[in-house]
Amino acid sequence: MLVPQLLLETLEEMRDEDFETLKWYLSMKILDGCNPIRKAHLQNTSRVQTVSKMIDSYGEESAVNVTVEILRTMNFNGPAEELKSRYAAVKTATPSSSSSSSSPSSAVAPPAAHAAMVAQHGSVIIAPNITSGTTGALNITINK
Repeated sequence: MLVPQLLLETLEEMRDEDFETLKWYLSMKILDGCNPIRKAHLQNTSRVQTVSKMIDSYGEESAVNVTVEILRTMNFNGPAEELKSRYAAVKTATPSSSSSSSSPSSAVAPPAAHAAMVAQHGSVIIAPNITSGTTGALNITINK
């Protein structure tokens, strides 16, 4: 599971009033090194848009940490701990770039079909995790 999806699932479990409170906290300094998001940038934002703004502002790991701290501040300790543990599982499950590729005796896989994903500013792309196999070259370009 990807971090944006994990954050979105957490926000989708909140009632509308609690979601608005979370956005209010996002406009405050919660953690050192994480500047508040301007209130105007959070006004009338959906849960998906809020997740995008959090990741754009903080990066994935800090967005999770800020969300955990806000949930704790709101006395949502159960959801905070669940998010924290699910994120830890995501981090440990992410394949490293040093994972072994095909062995010399294995056959060469055919080149993968070209695929493209495009998102507008503030959008979230949820793509599959690539865990093993011989998929050929993988190019990821992120433009901000």
